[in-house]
Amino acid sequence: MPDDLPYMLGVKNLEAMLDKIKTAGTPPKFTVDFLKTSLGFTSSGDRGVIKVLKTLGFLTPDGVPTARYNEFRQGPTSARALAAGLREGWAPIFLADQQAYTRTAGQLKEIFKSVTGKAESVAEKMATTFKALVQKADFAAVPTTPTPTLTLETAPDKPGDEEPRRDASGRMSLHNDIHLHLPPSADVAVYTAIFRALREELLD
Repeated sequence: MPDDLPYMLGVKNLEAMLDKIKTAGTPPKFTVDFLKTSLGFTSSGDRGVIKVLKTLGFLTPDGVPTARYNEFRQGPTSARALAAGLREGWAPIFLADQQAYTRTAGQLKEIFKSVTGKAESVAEKMATTFKALVQKADFAAVPTTPTPTLTLETAPDKPGDEEPRRDASGRMSLHNDIHLHLPPSADVAVYTAIFRALREELLD
């Protein structure tokens, strides 16, 4: 959900942690102990990176590294994997602004406030975390998430009807099918944000 987007209390070690992940081996599970013992980040403020990695799709909910985690560890595909993770994990932000990765920290704070409904202090930390990740990502290699489309089809009331039926008053009765084509995503927040936007648009 948008209000569950991760953030770190401070991002001064975030770049170093990402760099260390590339040079370290892939653990069976990415735990606090692995962060402290193997990667060398002992501050309690650094633990927030685990939720960040899960939102990026680098880790499963129980902390097991994914294929994207290993893709990030490989030099040529590192920045692309990070951009893909950002587009998927922060889908509500990109739904609000497809060019979010180009925005300033101040602009991002306002976007996060609007999307998540969080107080300014939390929205600022969310924006700062996002901005720090963006600086290591290559969005040119990751296509923009397609916009969902609606199509309206008119069909006979029953299969085999060749013409629209008429009721007792002589008025035609049409059957309409609405098809919603959604972008593929493993994150339910993407669909939540899309349906919320559609509801607001249709009720406007």
